Amino acid sequence: MKIVFKDMKNGEIKVVPENMDDIWHLYNIVEEGDLVRAVTFRTDDKSSDDQIRSKKTQKKRMKLGIHVTEVKFHEFSDRLRIHGKIVEGPQDLGSFHTINITSEDMNGFSIVKKEWKNHDLDRLEEAVRLRSEPIVVFVSLDEETATIAVLRQSGIQKIADIDSHKSGKMYEDEGKTKPGEYFGEIIKIVKNCMTSDSTLVVVGPGFTREHFVKYGRDKHTDLFKKCHIHSTGNEGMNGIQEAIKTGIVDQITKENRVVFETNLVEKLFSEIKKNGLATYGMKEVKNALLNGAVERLLIIDVLVRSKDGENLLEISKKNNSDFTIINSMNDAGKKLEGIGGVAALLRFKI
Repeated sequence: MKIVFKDMKNGEIKVVPENMDDIWHLYNIVEEGDLVRAVTFRTDDKSSDDQIRSKKTQKKRMKLGIHVTEVKFHEFSDRLRIHGKIVEGPQDLGSFHTINITSEDMNGFSIVKKEWKNHDLDRLEEAVRLRSEPIVVFVSLDEETATIAVLRQSGIQKIADIDSHKSGKMYEDEGKTKPGEYFGEIIKIVKNCMTSDSTLVVVGPGFTREHFVKYGRDKHTDLFKKCHIHSTGNEGMNGIQEAIKTGIVDQITKENRVVFETNLVEKLFSEIKKNGLATYGMKEVKNALLNGAVERLLIIDVLVRSKDGENLLEISKKNNSDFTIINSMNDAGKKLEGIGGVAALLRFKI
């Protein structure tokens, strides 16, 4: 994310999203009631009657300002859809329009808020700070199947599942799938995911991961220069989640949002299991905050937009409690959502 203009006196910040993670961050920042200014396309109001009747109306490039009524983001999409009423522009004031924000538009757009919340500013700073963080590409495999996934700040994106078509002993039976064919299919997809800053992590049970890495280092040396191998009890996405929980990503990158959130939620459930320093539920967490017992508030992003969520964040700020907004789209968020979407790690029991 780039911040190209900031006028806090008037509540305006102009940003340029650079990747899908930035789109996800912006989804959590732009909210109903904000003013968004961007260059967009809208039907030219000077189109002729004949064009309108034939549905061949022209789309004209123009700068519009809209009061936001709705923000939509689909998991692992590269597009943010911001819908609202036009309040600034050359035409159609009072009409509704949808602005599509992508990481390919180098013009960026402006967000104007009556009041910028601290957690929104923190999220912007985080997006800027993590611009140079390497993307981690996972291969989780055994003799039969392989899963390729990419770890981003916004979550873990599964790219593909590959079947080895193994029948009997894959490495010995004549006429059966050879390891080179299976590994070659995996590497074709990995190549499309990797960048010069990416790190490859190969996980899984048994010895197939070692055979794969040896094959890769022999045949595709450059691709396997930054490669980590980790043993897991599971293959597929379960194996990747297992590897993340054991801290493999901490060896690669100093900071990753998914790993950070996963570790916090795992710690929370560990404390809950042993009846330790944790509580959950809106009423229970609010009571703990008011009593100054909360060390860190955990709340899923969808609740932050509610009045109850905003109230908890305000109390947290007043009582010097840290807080973390958990992405409801990743596994940690779904786990937290299962107990009400809000919980707290405590300084002391109440």
